[in-house]
Amino acid sequence: MPEIPLIDLHLDAASIVPLFEQVYDGLRQRIVSGQILAGSRLPPSRKLAQELGVSRTTIVTAYEQLEAEGFVQGRPGAGVYVTEIGEVESRALSPAKLKAHKPTPEGLKAFHPGQMDDRLFPYQKWAQCVSKVARTDPKALVVSSDPFGDFELRVQICRYLADWRGVNASPDQVMITAGSGDALEICVRTLLKAGDTLALEDPGYPPLRTFVESYGLKACWLDTDEHGVMPPKGKAKMTILTPSSHFPLGGALPQVRRNAFLKWAANADSWIIEDDYDSEFRYAGRPIPALASLDTQERTVYVGSFSKIFSNGLRLGFLVMPQRKISAFTHSLRKFGGKASVAPQRALALFMKTGDFYRHIRRVRRIYGERRTVLMQLIDEHLGDIGVYEDYRAGMQIAVKLNKGYDDQRIAKAAADHGIVCFALSGYYASKPPQQGLLLGFCSFTEDEMTRAMVTLKVLINRL
Repeated sequence: MPEIPLIDLHLDAASIVPLFEQVYDGLRQRIVSGQILAGSRLPPSRKLAQELGVSRTTIVTAYEQLEAEGFVQGRPGAGVYVTEIGEVESRALSPAKLKAHKPTPEGLKAFHPGQMDDRLFPYQKWAQCVSKVARTDPKALVVSSDPFGDFELRVQICRYLADWRGVNASPDQVMITAGSGDALEICVRTLLKAGDTLALEDPGYPPLRTFVESYGLKACWLDTDEHGVMPPKGKAKMTILTPSSHFPLGGALPQVRRNAFLKWAANADSWIIEDDYDSEFRYAGRPIPALASLDTQERTVYVGSFSKIFSNGLRLGFLVMPQRKISAFTHSLRKFGGKASVAPQRALALFMKTGDFYRHIRRVRRIYGERRTVLMQLIDEHLGDIGVYEDYRAGMQIAVKLNKGYDDQRIAKAAADHGIVCFALSGYYASKPPQQGLLLGFCSFTEDEMTRAMVTLKVLINRL
């Protein structure tokens, strides 16, 4: 079929619904209702973007969402075509009802850091995996025969770690957890006792401070130099590190310092917990190998999560324990019980096995990379005269260090009062003089959303 004429879509730039989602929804309704017939070729993204007055990224993202849900199919060199979908129940609600019943999305206020974009989730593919498990092995949705979690999922995690993180482990070493926080609790209960000292990065993740106190532990803070954090000088029994992408400042721990930490752990009979929270989001080259891949002394426990790379709603993570500590972790799990939900585990294993998991990572990494570039351009244009940042070509947020004279807490509060989320960098420091700055996330936000928010943020800063 020939290309359809340019589509008459009415977009509302002031709506809480993102522009790409408005484009997607308008096209989807026309496809479902039959206004756009199967086999029709959609307008080229650049052409439609010019017609609607939006960025080409907005149209590309809408097309990709339609393709992920099976409404269209891209043909290399030929364009994007509507597929045969059969009968689909149309969402025929009136605009008034949609507006009245659509809640304000949580976590979608620019520039909330570390948040994945749930709008990019491959719902159709995921539903197919859940449906297949429900048909072929429904028991796997409610019952787990192994306290460490679904065996098939642990096998897929081992393959993923070997290919992407350089970590060689057996399924027996993998435990499924209810996110990275649950994994850290299990590590502490298994490897430490009340009164032990836990070394933490400074700046670092603030909830860890409360975590340390709640378990009756002592905290010490890691010093830093031009090479990053340094091994503890005291008698710490454990340290928690983010070596692949430091939180919140960004940047990877160099090889010389990784070796120093491994040597420290072996000599001090201590443990390293590697929190590998977003290593997949490296926008130049392959992800940096995990610290655990270098550990020949079995002193490192690797902690991973699906919250940043797949879905926060599933609340699934995992840890990889040293072979010689399997019995200790088993005893701890029997004593305190597990928290990880059984229902999504087999479906996630199937999702990984089919390759859809990796395709999803590559897709969102490309989109996040484009959004990162947009944010850096906006920072250069609007904040370049009041602060600086390091481009580490990785991560889910950018830390902008403000010049002297700026109060990041006041800026963050003023921004929050106007619907903008930008966390004050000073709040991540525990022991040393804090750096004034703003932590700006980009993964959850389109170019249009970030542009509007940045213009408002600069106006607010100028008023303070």
